[in-house]
Amino acid sequence: MKKRTKKPPVKLEVARRWLRRHEEGGESVPKIAEADDYDVRTVRKQLERARSEREVREAKQVVLRGALERHYADLCSFAEKLKADLSGDVPTNVLMTLRDDPMWRALREHLPRLRLWTDIEKWQRLVPEYERSVERLKEPIQSEAASRVSLEFVSSAKSIGLNDGFADGLTFHLQAAARDWQGLSSFEYYLVNSRGAVRVGRGQYTLALAPEARVKDVQELFDAMMKEALDWEEYSVLKKCTEEFLKVKRDIHEELTKIILRRIIPGRCLYCPF
Repeated sequence: MKKRTKKPPVKLEVARRWLRRHEEGGESVPKIAEADDYDVRTVRKQLERARSEREVREAKQVVLRGALERHYADLCSFAEKLKADLSGDVPTNVLMTLRDDPMWRALREHLPRLRLWTDIEKWQRLVPEYERSVERLKEPIQSEAASRVSLEFVSSAKSIGLNDGFADGLTFHLQAAARDWQGLSSFEYYLVNSRGAVRVGRGQYTLALAPEARVKDVQELFDAMMKEALDWEEYSVLKKCTEEFLKVKRDIHEELTKIILRRIIPGRCLYCPF
């Protein structure tokens, strides 16, 4: 009778090979034991060990895959929020709640070289530039209007004179024109009698409270300035700033749309599940 010698512990890789031979190759437990010179009980024990190890490994993979999918979903959801915040008709500061969101850092760590971050900084720099270009329009509008119609700008809506709505309305129209929109061109004037005078408005803006004899003067002046202001230097600055803003916005939306629709984001971050 052949003397049995004590064998070293079976390595996990050996147990895995036995399991493959048993499940995929159809080898029986006794056949594996005979071929590899092991006790049948040892082979059975190691097959069970390999099965348990495989189940644990597969369970971990399922958990990690689910965690990774949720992580990608969080990043894509943040990209959607960022896109929504950067969808205005004029440049505005990125919400601090977005900058403070952990997903801001996560997305930057995943995609540190993406042009998106440079474009967002351009957007931020455009905010004060755009606001200044808009404000610089109002002074010449007020001085030009007051001198040509012989009506002063008044602070009270009950006083005879031009209202702030004249400058605000014309500014709105020029902002729209800079985007090739119609602005107030698509709105008719409306007139409202008010205590012996006439309130002149267009769109959502009240332009003036004028004597009835001066109503036509206010309308003709506003019509003329809607066209003349397009040749002003102040408008050309606004136009240039608007065009730059629209390009940056388009580039930002293109990058964010790629992130959202691809759903899988390369790279790693502090919050990655593995």
